[in-house]
Amino acid sequence: MDVATEFKSKILSRSKEPEEYRLYRAGLEWDLTDPIVIDRAEDFKSAPRWSDRLTPYHHQVTNLITFCRRLPVTLLADDVGLGKTISAGLIISELVIRSRLSKVLIVCPKILAQQWKEELEAKFNIPAIVAFGRDLLAAEPDEVGAVITTYNSARLYLEKLPEDRFQMLVLDEAHKLRNLYGVPNTPQVAKRFRTALEERRFPYVLMLTATPIQNRLWDLYSLVDLLTVARGHDNPFGSEGMFIRKFVADPRDGARQLKEEAKDEFRSIVYGYMSRVRRGDAKLYFPERKVLRHEVNPTAAELQLIKAIAKPIQKLNRLTQISILQALTSSPEALSAQLDNMARNGTVPADLAATVKDIVAEMPLTAKLLGLNKLIQKLKKENPDGWRLVVFTIRRETQTTIQNFLEGHGLKVGIINGDSGERNQETIKLFRETPPRYRVIVSTEAGSEGVNLQIANVLVNYDLPWNPMIVEQRIGRVQRLASSHAFVSIYNVTLRGTFEDYIVGRLMEKLQMASHAVGDVEALLQGADVGDGDEDGGSGFEDRVLDLVLAALAGKDVERATKLAEKSIEDAKLELEREEANINSLLGGMDEAEYDGPRTPTLPNIKRSMTPREFALAALKFLKVQLTEEPNGFLRAEENGGREYIRFADPADPAKRTTLYAPGAPAFQRLVGRIVASGLHEVDDLDQDPTRASRETAQTWVTQFGGHFTSSELTDAIRLFDGSALLRVRATVAHDSYERLVGVHCENQDHRTERNKSAVNPIPRAFDKPQSLGIDVDRLQRAALSDDGISEFSRFYLERREHETMRASDTRKRKKLEDEFTPRLELTLVGLDGRVHREIGVKVRYTLNSEDEYESLLVVRPHDKALIRAPELSLCSKSGKTVPNQCLARCDVTGAYVLRHLLAKSETSGRLALPEFTILCAHSAKRILREEADVSAITGKLVSVEFLKTSAMSGKKAEAEHFRTCFFTKSEFLTDELVLSEISGKEYRSDEGMQSSASGRTGHKREFIFCHETRRPIAPDEAEECEITGHRVRAGILEKCEITGKMVLPIGLETCSLTGKRALKRHIVSSSLSGLRLLEQIAQRSSKGMFCAPSERRTCVWSGRAAHPDDIRTCELTGLAIHFEFMTPHAPYRLQPLIEMLNGVRRGSDGVERWPEIANQLTSAKNGGKYRVEAAIVSPNNQHLATSSESRAMLGLRVYQVGALYDVSTKSIVGRICVGKRGKESWIEIAR
Repeated sequence: MDVATEFKSKILSRSKEPEEYRLYRAGLEWDLTDPIVIDRAEDFKSAPRWSDRLTPYHHQVTNLITFCRRLPVTLLADDVGLGKTISAGLIISELVIRSRLSKVLIVCPKILAQQWKEELEAKFNIPAIVAFGRDLLAAEPDEVGAVITTYNSARLYLEKLPEDRFQMLVLDEAHKLRNLYGVPNTPQVAKRFRTALEERRFPYVLMLTATPIQNRLWDLYSLVDLLTVARGHDNPFGSEGMFIRKFVADPRDGARQLKEEAKDEFRSIVYGYMSRVRRGDAKLYFPERKVLRHEVNPTAAELQLIKAIAKPIQKLNRLTQISILQALTSSPEALSAQLDNMARNGTVPADLAATVKDIVAEMPLTAKLLGLNKLIQKLKKENPDGWRLVVFTIRRETQTTIQNFLEGHGLKVGIINGDSGERNQETIKLFRETPPRYRVIVSTEAGSEGVNLQIANVLVNYDLPWNPMIVEQRIGRVQRLASSHAFVSIYNVTLRGTFEDYIVGRLMEKLQMASHAVGDVEALLQGADVGDGDEDGGSGFEDRVLDLVLAALAGKDVERATKLAEKSIEDAKLELEREEANINSLLGGMDEAEYDGPRTPTLPNIKRSMTPREFALAALKFLKVQLTEEPNGFLRAEENGGREYIRFADPADPAKRTTLYAPGAPAFQRLVGRIVASGLHEVDDLDQDPTRASRETAQTWVTQFGGHFTSSELTDAIRLFDGSALLRVRATVAHDSYERLVGVHCENQDHRTERNKSAVNPIPRAFDKPQSLGIDVDRLQRAALSDDGISEFSRFYLERREHETMRASDTRKRKKLEDEFTPRLELTLVGLDGRVHREIGVKVRYTLNSEDEYESLLVVRPHDKALIRAPELSLCSKSGKTVPNQCLARCDVTGAYVLRHLLAKSETSGRLALPEFTILCAHSAKRILREEADVSAITGKLVSVEFLKTSAMSGKKAEAEHFRTCFFTKSEFLTDELVLSEISGKEYRSDEGMQSSASGRTGHKREFIFCHETRRPIAPDEAEECEITGHRVRAGILEKCEITGKMVLPIGLETCSLTGKRALKRHIVSSSLSGLRLLEQIAQRSSKGMFCAPSERRTCVWSGRAAHPDDIRTCELTGLAIHFEFMTPHAPYRLQPLIEMLNGVRRGSDGVERWPEIANQLTSAKNGGKYRVEAAIVSPNNQHLATSSESRAMLGLRVYQVGALYDVSTKSIVGRICVGKRGKESWIEIAR
């Protein structure tokens, strides 16, 4: 079967007692999801939600069955009055209770919104929110519920709603979308909904209409198109052109006639998507309606009230006008209260309210009260014991007035209004008694929602709402399907001769009778053009009535306008009757159309081990909830300080707040959830001490063949499971799912683990891998897939898949339909009940009349000490004993099988043979097989081949002691094949010897080296190594370097030209002046790395150091030779300290005590003149002073700076004396 499967397991914990597992299983049974498969009313799961409020009719049950067969989209087109909203409520309730949906969007005409809300809440306990316009965006039920809106609101805001907010769409009066095709301009609302349906925004779609076709065949083409796109199908009518050619007989006249020859195919297509029940098909009696105007003559005071408000009301807004006029027609008390309230709010003038209040205060009994009393007397006379009356009024003030009046006349009156909700059922119960304890019920609209008053057949409209739908809802409380009354009488109480009589009363009477005939107030209003018939026909009718009333109060003649309105209603009624006849002609009945889908799945009945009551009581007791029986039959449940009162069935006692514990009820489902939250198992471990039992079984086996048991050990084990596995199998398609508890019988030959030593351990109390107990998951899956219910459910949806995909030509649509209708199975192991035992591998050791120990492998079943597997027994050909074949061994010489201890074992190879086929090795004295020995080339004796060696040189064999190893090759040779080395004293093979060219000594060739100079062999200890190249040569060849002392090859030395010393070439340099080769250590190095001989050096006058001539510069100031480091960096070169003093940038005070002498020396040298030393700097070797002196001439007007170098040792000026003057930037020499 083409289904996708997934397997998983809950964590299963050991139940504390068998009863706990039984309770757990019962909880699982109550926790299963049922499919949406309904064949009869008994299949309903939602009945507890509504069974105390309604009993669905057969055709409503059929509608639910049809919807389930055609999931997820259907159109119900039942005739008016057959309760399509009840059918829809049943469908919604079933989908909710089966957890398929929680939130529903209902789209309907505005006039029907409150009716939908009332039906859902009162009959099905489904909360509903009415939201129009932008309010739709925020409208969302808390958990389960519906949002009711209009087509116009949905058109504006549908696309803005979150796509996951609603799971179902209900389109009431779906014919409003009929103009998709065949019109020049398709309405936006129809386009918008078609797009939403095509996008599959709602998993479930239900359309409702009583008029699937009104004037044109295009109406049905459009509706079928909506249904097909919602299901992913192509339109079976084909394209618009194909539809016209095949089905339309009058394309030029608006497609109103169907071709006669195409009628059968047309109906077949329509009923493939639509279900329709006609009134006649339903076979339900609907009581006739008698509408009577109960006219009463107004009192003078009542006429005075009308006159008082006639003129002021003309100036008020329309909403205020309607409120005042309806209060006026209700009662004087209602009018006075209404005006008082409006006066306080400033809506009406205070004097108007005061005037009305004065009139009311003086009023006698009203004509309506007297007329009501007269009607009651009439009913009493006609049916003294069984008469009942329902009175409806708009206003609470009027309700109180009626109650006080009737009770004042001795009648018991029941009251139903918005504040009496909890008492309503009790009121109705007393009203239904025979004889009734309440003869009259007085109700307002606010309190009557969902109330069934069909026990009565007389209804009084004490006042008339101007919204026809509200009037119809009033009548619907009494006039209901399958009523026991032949007719119901509707009395509309009006004041004769007033606007209430000749406008409101007349029009309402006409509408009430027409509505009874055709069953559709909204269609009447639309057809009669007295309401817009779209969003709120009721409001349009109210506006029309208000216009007529205001005109009448203003003194205008409204008779003609009123008659026109009456005629419009009558014409609309006739048109609707003609349309109904046309629909019947075109479509016939459903009995003419057979269901062409796959056979509905026949699912096995669910067998539950506990009733709901048994389960609830057992579960509460297990959860330690304290239960106490109450006198009224309830149970008081107390847990953790909380208390509740429990009932197990409906209806509830209105006097006591109780909680229902029944399938589908929230409390029951929560209780189920608590019980099944954690998985349980009831698996017994049969092996209490498998180690001991295995040992005892092995001992017993050994004694059977005369052996003597010595020991045993466990090698491995497997676990085997016997019992039943409980699988929760969930089969799911896009819009449906089905759960089954499948019990799979498990036998140990099929359910066992792999062998492993850990299987000996006790099974854990909790586990989530059933494989650890031996469960074969694949077998469980196969068993689950073969379950009748799962197979049947899957069969149905696989056939639906084929049926649906055939109707889609687009590949993308087909793929989506395949995905939606392909069942997916989720298998969850939720319980195990049974036993686990083990088969254990045992290694047993024993002896057989000898000291030799034997070993055998057994497989035992510990819990009953059964031997599962053991070695076969065989005959020993030597001793004649029958023993385990594992005790026998084969003689490797003869091939005979004998007891292993009777065979001799080769001590070298381990091979076995009879003793006569063995010998003692001459070398080791070990017993070996004869074929395992050879003759020694040295001793000539038989020796085990394992003790013989083979010479690598000669190939001879001998005992190991006759062999020694060549030290150099590591190979073994006979002793006479080895020679002793004169080099190392080691033995070497004689065929690889060599002799030293230096000493003549012999040895193995690997012991010699070759002299680098002579290329002849020498011993390593006869060689010297060059300390530079590393080459080795015979002694006497190397020479010594006189600088480093290293011994090197002669080629690596050179002789110094000055000293005659031999040194490494890297220590010899060349003079850059003369080219002489001399030792670097005696040469003078220049700053640029050049060398010269000592005799070629020059002395720096300033420092006294010798230097390479390249580093000496001539000072321009003194004419002396000075090292460049003391000179200015660029030519002309000058002694740096001297020029700095002359420039005045540096002053030194060295040798100040000599300054007078220096001045004298300058005077002497310059042949006169007066000098004063200004600064002096001493040389690095303290032998010279560089001096800067001042000399003045021309009576001191000219000043000169004089530079000179003073020799400290000779106390004289050396070199040239320079004279100059300081300029702005530097000192400048002048000639003097």
